Amino acid sequence: MIISAAVRGYVNGEYNIFPVHRHADFFLWMKQLRCVYDKTEVEQGFLNYENPSIMRFVSREEAYKIALEEGQLKGPTDTPGELFSEDLW
Repeated sequence: MIISAAVRGYVNGEYNIFPVHRHADFFLWMKQLRCVYDKTEVEQGFLNYENPSIMRFVSREEAYKIALEEGQLKGPTDTPGELFSEDLW
């Protein structure tokens, strides 16, 4: 199941995964907090519960397959095969 949008990459020299409601939230927070990162070096994806004890970052493509299987899509998408937070909530 997809539980959150997320962005992963190096921010202020540390590799992290940032859960967000929408991917744009990450970029807004980074600007407001004056964090240092390379926009081309961060990956937008989603967090997935593989099972109750394992959460992992998945790409937009893998997230689309999971959301489709789990019945999480709120309707037809503009980008079949690739998931965007707007497709879920």
